[in-house]
Amino acid sequence: MYRGRRGRRGGRGGSTRGRRRYGFFQCSRCNAHWESSHVYRKGGYDYYQQECKTCRIAVSPYKVEPIKCSMCGEENCICSDEDREERHNDSNRPHRSDLCERCKKGLKCGR
Repeated sequence: MYRGRRGRRGGRGGSTRGRRRYGFFQCSRCNAHWESSHVYRKGGYDYYQQECKTCRIAVSPYKVEPIKCSMCGEENCICSDEDREERHNDSNRPHRSDLCERCKKGLKCGR
């Protein structure tokens, strides 16, 4: 019996569902761009959306990548915070839970 994609694990290292990722967003209405280090997969190829803070419309990330160390490029590294260079993915930046679909559903992902 064919079960489709259910139970299949995509990519290296198995499923990425529930794993925090880094996403790039662009609003289709006002063309605003933003990035977030709080991007999570819902299932399949769908990710939780974030609202544009100007238009308040839901936007899906157009690009998603693992959160990597800005110094060594690894996902799970042992570099100290002092060694890291400034990069766009500041995982300590406050998370706008009022704009996050996942947080609105009660699945808190921010600090």
